Amino acid sequence: MDGLSTLFRVRGKTLATTALVGALALHSPISTAACNGYVGISFDDGPTSNTSTLVNLLRQNSLTPVTWFNWGQHVSSNPSLISQELTVGEVQNHSNTHPHMSGYSSQQVVSELSLANQAIQNAGAPKPTLFRAPYGELNTTIRQAAQSLGLFAMTWDVDSGDWNGASTAAIVAANNQLQNGQVILMHDGYANTNNAIAQIAANLRAKNLCPGRIDPATGRAIAPAGGGSSSSSSSSSSSSSGGGSGTITVRARGVAGSEQIQLVVNNATVATWTLTTSYQNYTANSAATSGILVKFINDASGRDVQVDYIIAGGATRQAENQTYNTGVYQNGACGGGNGHSEWLHCNGAIGF
Repeated sequence: MDGLSTLFRVRGKTLATTALVGALALHSPISTAACNGYVGISFDDGPTSNTSTLVNLLRQNSLTPVTWFNWGQHVSSNPSLISQELTVGEVQNHSNTHPHMSGYSSQQVVSELSLANQAIQNAGAPKPTLFRAPYGELNTTIRQAAQSLGLFAMTWDVDSGDWNGASTAAIVAANNQLQNGQVILMHDGYANTNNAIAQIAANLRAKNLCPGRIDPATGRAIAPAGGGSSSSSSSSSSSSSGGGSGTITVRARGVAGSEQIQLVVNNATVATWTLTTSYQNYTANSAATSGILVKFINDASGRDVQVDYIIAGGATRQAENQTYNTGVYQNGACGGGNGHSEWLHCNGAIGF
């Protein structure tokens, strides 16, 4: 692959983009007509000494395309591996040094992400359009800094746990939870992850779920060519998309699992959902753009709810930007603060 890598660097972005489009067209495991939905197979922290092995496994099992979220420093140390990654998917931004950025200023975040972008492009890949936050840590400053660079800031829906010593069987089981539009977090560099690839591919094929690309507008998995899924979602289930003007989408998770939230619109309960411990999008039919509450309704020991954002009327609003939150615990009491939190620690609601 060294010759191919050199060619990428000499010809620049045009050839890299052409190669990527070709790779996505050649490596779809099932024709799009046979796909009941699309999932985002993603790997953080590369490239590593394991990358070539992982690329070969993905090819052999037709588990493509995938999305690589790379460290800028790792790219700079292993630029020749980027051309290999591009043959099976897209290369995106996972920061330059993988720091905790929750306390960073906007300028610090921009610098960290810009250095990663530069390393990725210098290695022959197209300019990234997605940013996955290290440790899943996102706030308004990080989101806005990423957006200023043309990057959609995202995390994941299902965590494989490979970084935490998960067995091959556990990694396979985590992938088996994926629903249409969802993205799984895996990593480049773990033997157990390598060993899981064949079974992950087989399980997806059995369900007619296909690997897709991640939409830079929503952070959700879609068809490799950019189209939507052939399956539809009801108002009571997790949705794969951000929601249109006639829907309201709530992205949320529970800490313990089994937490319940209600979507209340103009004092009427529209939907009730039971949360999992991984972020999911929950969608209901409603054209409302105001008078919206996301209520936590079954508080108990160990239960907490984190609401990432809602999409109403096609506009995305972050939970931590809302001034109304009666479920936040501050000043020694539930509802004791003035909102500005994405957390519901007590029965209560975030208002939008």
